[in-house]
Amino acid sequence: MKKLWLVTGATGHVGTILVSVLQQRGEHVRALVRPNSSLPAHSNVEICEGDIRDRESLKPFFDRGDYDYVSLVHCAALITIASKHNPEVWNINVHGTNNVMSLARNTGVDRVVYVSSVHAIPERPANETITEVSSFSPDLVHGQYAKSKAAAAQIVLDYANAGLNVSVVHPSGIIGPGDTQSRNHMVRTIQAMAEGKISVGLQGGYDFVDSRDVAYGILDCEEKGRPGECYILNGHYIGVLELVNTVRRLQGKKTTRFEAPHAVAKMIAPAAEWVSRVFSKKAPLLTPYSVYTLHTNGRFSHEKATREFDYRPRPIEESIRDSL
Repeated sequence: MKKLWLVTGATGHVGTILVSVLQQRGEHVRALVRPNSSLPAHSNVEICEGDIRDRESLKPFFDRGDYDYVSLVHCAALITIASKHNPEVWNINVHGTNNVMSLARNTGVDRVVYVSSVHAIPERPANETITEVSSFSPDLVHGQYAKSKAAAAQIVLDYANAGLNVSVVHPSGIIGPGDTQSRNHMVRTIQAMAEGKISVGLQGGYDFVDSRDVAYGILDCEEKGRPGECYILNGHYIGVLELVNTVRRLQGKKTTRFEAPHAVAKMIAPAAEWVSRVFSKKAPLLTPYSVYTLHTNGRFSHEKATREFDYRPRPIEESIRDSL
């Protein structure tokens, strides 16, 4: 059987790893990249320029030619922790996803995996473990990114109910190698910790997963996941102070016991975001939304993915070390 893999967001953190794994397996891949983007050269990888916001630009990407079976992994998304409203978050994550799913259905794509986020899932009380849900609403989550991913996930499930062979995966916060564009907020945070720019902890923490585990989870979901079903691909919960000290320990530095109170972090976050945006011209590491997230329930369960396709995340210290 002659099979083609279609990958959107191929230059992103997960997309880069996914394309590399597929290439190593000898699979034929068509990678969607935005105009003027770059992707490391691979054999068996066809580069196709397009913009998921522009439906017409995607038609060459979906040309199945003489392939017997076509699988699509939709990774493309705009991730942000910024406070300022950005209409492109909705345009890319929601309208773009609708364009991709519509063309997948109309061109007869055989299998689809949509890469969502745990942020699309409504938070549960602190003493409860968060598991998969069967419907999504932007009104039930907080922040522009989370709202866009919730709306997109519901669109995808609507296509599944209409007959598209699509499953949804929800990674938690992604760390690990492969962020060739230096866009990943958490990888840049780990880098700042390694450089001594962040040397204290903040109260709170979150669940982080290795980029490689997400890529392999996607591939296993493509093979064994059920249509119309959602699967959480989380890793391990870690507090910010523990994260700082793990980075310091891996570098042979002394650990710290200082942890800034949540109230202090909330107070300085708006100013820190403004300074970063105005003076450094880089995406901020500390914002009111990131501080908020550190105090949400980050206790997720990947039991469903483990049961159905043997998903097992690696130890978080390995992910931190390889991020470094």
